Amino acid sequence: MRTFLEVKEEYDLKFKKNNQFKSFLPVHLTLGKEYKIKNKIGENNEEYYKWQFLYSLVYSGLYPKENLGVEVQFPKGNMNSNPIKFDAAIFDSPEWFEKYKQFHDNHDQSSLDWLRLHLIGIIEFKKDAERDVEKIYNQQLKPGMKEAETKFCIGILYDTERLYLFKKKENKFIRLDDSYNLKGDESQIKDLSLHLTDAYYKIPSLEQLKKHAYKVFIDRSKRTIDDLETVTGVYSKQLTDGISSILRVMDKVGMKNQRGYEIVIQTLALKIYDEKRSLNVDPRAYLDFYKTEEETQKLKLLFYINKEELGASSLNDDVIQDFITRMRQLYN
Repeated sequence: MRTFLEVKEEYDLKFKKNNQFKSFLPVHLTLGKEYKIKNKIGENNEEYYKWQFLYSLVYSGLYPKENLGVEVQFPKGNMNSNPIKFDAAIFDSPEWFEKYKQFHDNHDQSSLDWLRLHLIGIIEFKKDAERDVEKIYNQQLKPGMKEAETKFCIGILYDTERLYLFKKKENKFIRLDDSYNLKGDESQIKDLSLHLTDAYYKIPSLEQLKKHAYKVFIDRSKRTIDDLETVTGVYSKQLTDGISSILRVMDKVGMKNQRGYEIVIQTLALKIYDEKRSLNVDPRAYLDFYKTEEETQKLKLLFYINKEELGASSLNDDVIQDFITRMRQLYN
């Protein structure tokens, strides 16, 4: 599985000398049309970067092309108003294009309702608009995310290879990376650190978006590395507090010594090893080849604590024995 950056570099190599790019996604209701990706003096234009981003999304495996649309149009409240246009949109189902055609061809309102319920991502493309990020977010991206009737929707601004990620979360509109939100969920535009861009690796996959949009419950005993949240700067205080709590407990039980620190280091090593072990298996191989319970078990994360184990007061409690077994398995 290739990274977004690797595929972006492939796109640049293949199309840097081309004047046109043939669409591999529906553009409004049109399929297969060619678009100019150079201006009159041969420089890359906005279309070049639009298709660079979409090409990289699809061929990195982050999104199936059947779930993406370009120049998607939704009507405004007033029938005589111009439609709301999204440079690109992400839907949770490949059925979206048939519903989209039904609405635009037959004015089928139930299809429009369906589209709003299955819209989980809005993308805007610009060229050299670094100084206008606040304006673009407030006047284009945020209104676009409001059209989605899911509780979670991602908003993406791609400005000449600069990436900005936002989210609609329970009707709050903030940066996707919580460490950029200076006042947490209560952040306003001035608190969104709009001078900071996002790294490409932060782009969530379709499956990750679905989990956010529909709050899919994940059984901890069945999680793989793909089910873990990306750790960002917002967790620094939690990590500090956690380590302080560990040190206090070590002191309380008389283990604030060399042996106690050895246990802490070994525990951290087990956590890292558990994630590396799961990460080293291609998720596609999981679907294709790992069929038996014994084989799928190899991919599951073992380092976790469930609610029952968290409430145990002694290592002799029956409820803690499963936890001890998992830790021994990792250690061995």
